[in-house]
Amino acid sequence: MIKLLQFVKRKPGVGSDDFQQQWRAQQQRFFAETPTARKLVARVELNHRIPEDYIRSRHDSEFDSPDWDGVAAYWFANRGDYDALLELPAFKAFSAAECAQYRAEKTASVLAGDELIIVDKPGGRARAGLKLLCILHRNNALERKHFLKHWREHHGGLFQNVPELNEPVLAYDQNQGLEDGEYDGVTEQWFVSLPEWIESLGVAANHELVEPDVAYMLDPNSIQFILAGRPTVVVEH
Repeated sequence: MIKLLQFVKRKPGVGSDDFQQQWRAQQQRFFAETPTARKLVARVELNHRIPEDYIRSRHDSEFDSPDWDGVAAYWFANRGDYDALLELPAFKAFSAAECAQYRAEKTASVLAGDELIIVDKPGGRARAGLKLLCILHRNNALERKHFLKHWREHHGGLFQNVPELNEPVLAYDQNQGLEDGEYDGVTEQWFVSLPEWIESLGVAANHELVEPDVAYMLDPNSIQFILAGRPTVVVEH
């Protein structure tokens, strides 16, 4: 499988509620009315930034992040279907219409293979009320191959093996980029709710283990994330 994760934001002057409504409705309409596009995707989901995230106070352990409003995730059976969708005239016209109406042209994206499942507790994804999606770029001092191995084995291992870190996480996937680009991957983590996620930032293991590791493996100025609720599933074959 091939998976495209695309961080998007609303145009200036478009309210957050209006953006979310238009984004959902237009994506649903396009894939419902365009069979050629629908056949090329295995799944499409939209991850909407939760309203509380726009107004809450930031935790001291958080990184500053640009104001992304959502993350679109598109799954494809193979690279050929991905390329075909991008070249489809109807999809190009749809993307241009989105930018004309409600979505900013600037995006941040990663093209990944199958998700690496780090944590997957029984029933966790189904009962999660909050999903953290974070797009990453490695520390420039690290070779890409070394970064991906470290992210998978060491950083992922912290959330597998340290009880204080594992306990609040219902599920954790790593989407590692298939090619060297502006970003190297996207983290997806599921939690019960926003308060549980905020509480997890304050535990000792986060300060003592996670924060130093993040400083080692990532360019801190590149970390960008959203906090989303349950996704809108647009297509699912």
